[in-house]
Amino acid sequence: MMTPKRMLFRLAVRGLEKIHNLHNEKNCTQLNLTLKEKREENDVDLITIAFNNPVVIENQIRCVRKHILGNYSYIVADNSSNEEESNKIMRICQKENVSYIRLPKNHLNLIGPSYSHAAALNWAYKHVVSNRRPTYFGFIDHDLFPVKGIDIKSLLKDQPVYGVKRERGEKKDKWYLSAIMFFFNFSYMQGKKVDFMPVQVDGDYLDSGGGNWYDIYAKIDPNTIRFATEYLEDFREGGLRHQDQVEIFDRTWLHTINGSYWKKVASKDNMIEELIKRYEEELG
Repeated sequence: MMTPKRMLFRLAVRGLEKIHNLHNEKNCTQLNLTLKEKREENDVDLITIAFNNPVVIENQIRCVRKHILGNYSYIVADNSSNEEESNKIMRICQKENVSYIRLPKNHLNLIGPSYSHAAALNWAYKHVVSNRRPTYFGFIDHDLFPVKGIDIKSLLKDQPVYGVKRERGEKKDKWYLSAIMFFFNFSYMQGKKVDFMPVQVDGDYLDSGGGNWYDIYAKIDPNTIRFATEYLEDFREGGLRHQDQVEIFDRTWLHTINGSYWKKVASKDNMIEELIKRYEEELG
């Protein structure tokens, strides 16, 4: 049973998200973006949630163009809280002819980064994905870089979802896809309640994306899904996950971790290009 304190917290979260949703796509700055239904077969919408870091977006654009194969559209959904950094991101997208949308002011920042990110995911799904209706779609962190060729639709050829699995509960009987990287067959999501908010399920915390447990993940047998493999590596001394390590998914995706610097650690922005080149050579 939900405690009164937890209930008040959830009401606060949903109230702030409702304010966020008062602004629809027509009120948002857009560049090179069509919000009408797409009619191309096997098309993919690949959406990144940008947050206050133009360096990672600039490098992600280059990596996506170099390594993502097949028929796809890359879209930057800007959730930045810093107007100056947001303007830099928008100018990069304008210069590179990349699809861009500035998301409404996100009051979930007041609660925490996971809730802000989840609200951005929910808004982008409702106002971008649901309007465009691509065959497949996925969200990736702004500090996630493909470092070798990958055709996203191939990941969903025989399954409705794909991504990085996170297990919760003493028996590991609850799972969800990490918001770092997840992909869906759009038709599978129809008629389901899509909710990327963190949730508590039987006392177990499921982070951003976990709200999809109830109507999506709980109805899928995880034994039928091929999830992304993952491992951590140090790229410099220190041993801190958010500062000195990278994650590798399916030996294809490089996650430099903490690209929004919500944890106050030493910057790695000046090493991004070097890290991408290193893993392109190692994994490519």
